[in-house]
Amino acid sequence: MNTLKYIESYRNFILEFEASIKKEYGINDNIYNYLNVLFERKGNLGRYEYLFHGAGCRIMSKGIICEYDFLDYDGNTQYQFSVWKLKTFIESFYDKNIDQSALKESLDTLVVNNKLKKLVIEGRVFDIYLIE
Repeated sequence: MNTLKYIESYRNFILEFEASIKKEYGINDNIYNYLNVLFERKGNLGRYEYLFHGAGCRIMSKGIICEYDFLDYDGNTQYQFSVWKLKTFIESFYDKNIDQSALKESLDTLVVNNKLKKLVIEGRVFDIYLIE
């Protein structure tokens, strides 16, 4: 399983969505500072249908589903995802079935090898993965 490739595709999909919002509304910094100011939490923009909810967002485009969270927990990470969120993206983006247990194992191996981080709050480790 090429999990790093999947994560890169996931991240790029989010970045492309953010770039379309920045272009449409003339935003030069973090789009999340402009929710409900320049654009609504729910809407359509070009090929994207989106819904911001709490600290998360669901993007849909041409059958692709991408869900992510956007809180900055450590000053370096920009996006967070669960195994389920990445699995949903992979299955809709690549049109293939992914075994959730195998994906989790692959993600945890990346964590062990310092290629990915997990969310840690007050010493408690969560099955939420962080990417820049």
